[in-house]
Amino acid sequence: MGTRINTVKNGTITSSFGSPGRINHDSSQFYNSRLYEGLQNDSKIKHIENNIPKDLLNKHFCHSSKQMKELPDNSVHLMITSPPYNVTKEYDDNLNLEEYLNILKNVWKETYRVLSTGGRASINIANLGKNHMSRFIVT
Repeated sequence: MGTRINTVKNGTITSSFGSPGRINHDSSQFYNSRLYEGLQNDSKIKHIENNIPKDLLNKHFCHSSKQMKELPDNSVHLMITSPPYNVTKEYDDNLNLEEYLNILKNVWKETYRVLSTGGRASINIANLGKNHMSRFIVT
C-alpha cells in the first residue's frame, strides 16, 4: 500500500497589483486599508434573516418591484435585475429623467428592505445612448 501524504496548500495574499489566484486567500491587508476606516466591523453587525412563507416559494409575482409586500423584511439573499431603460419602447412610460430615477430609487429602497444582512443586489444597466462615453448618473 502506498503512503498517503496530506499537504496544505499555501494561501494567496493581496499583492501591490492583483493576485495570481484566490485559493485560501488572505484579504486582511485589503480590509485593514483606509478604504474601510470608520466603518462598523462586520462581526459586530447583527445578522437578520427572515424566512419566506412556504406558500410563496417558487412563485412569480407579476407586478412592479416598487412594492414587494409579499416578501418579509430581510428575507432575500440575492436580487438580480435589469431595470427598464425608459427608451420609448411600447412598454415604457416615456418618463423624464427625474421621474425615471425616482422609480429606480423606490425599487432600490424596497430591495434594501427585503435583503437579508449581507444580501447582494446585482443590477444590469446597459448604455443605450448615442454617446457611449456619456456619464452614468447614480443617486
